[in-house]
Amino acid sequence: ARGRAEARYEWKVFLESVLLEMRAQDREAAMGMAEAALQVHAGTGRLWAVLIQLTPSDEGKLRVFAEAYRAVPKSGEVWCEGARMCLNPRSGLFDLARARSNLHLAMRFTPQYGDSFIELLRLELLEQGPDKMDMAALERLCVTADPNYGPLWFLCKQHPRDGTRRILRTARALLLQELFDQRHVYQRALIASLSSAPSPLA
Repeated sequence: ARGRAEARYEWKVFLESVLLEMRAQDREAAMGMAEAALQVHAGTGRLWAVLIQLTPSDEGKLRVFAEAYRAVPKSGEVWCEGARMCLNPRSGLFDLARARSNLHLAMRFTPQYGDSFIELLRLELLEQGPDKMDMAALERLCVTADPNYGPLWFLCKQHPRDGTRRILRTARALLLQELFDQRHVYQRALIASLSSAPSPLA
């Protein structure tokens, strides 16, 4: 608490406090910390992004997301979270077209945020499948942007010397395993999305 008071204008101290509560699996405390942090740093996209992640309901996520893009309309982290909301097969917000639109904005505004490219890889695997998707094109896009941070990006960077292509290929292997393990959940979400109303995010 003293560190946060002394570093009132250093948002990273607040973010680390939120992440500490998340690692302790105390969602309520983490949300409270994130909300308090945003009272001081309302213009920090990473704080908004983590609050979106922590908010449990679809309705709540939509509310926080709307507040976030009004506060920081050019935050790639926020738009990436908007895409994740639409890529969650257990959410009523599942909408691949809206996810693509949000990822386009995420990569345009914050190309250095690597998680957006990993979520785009997820989207391409869902839409095209591993055999038809153009992995080389995605790698070229990512190499040009040269992303360098993000929770998923760091997770997939298994060695300090791993370059962009290696990170993406690690991400592809992890995503393929996840999509296989959760294939029935994704299948139901894809079928439901074909007959559902447009996402409220549209």
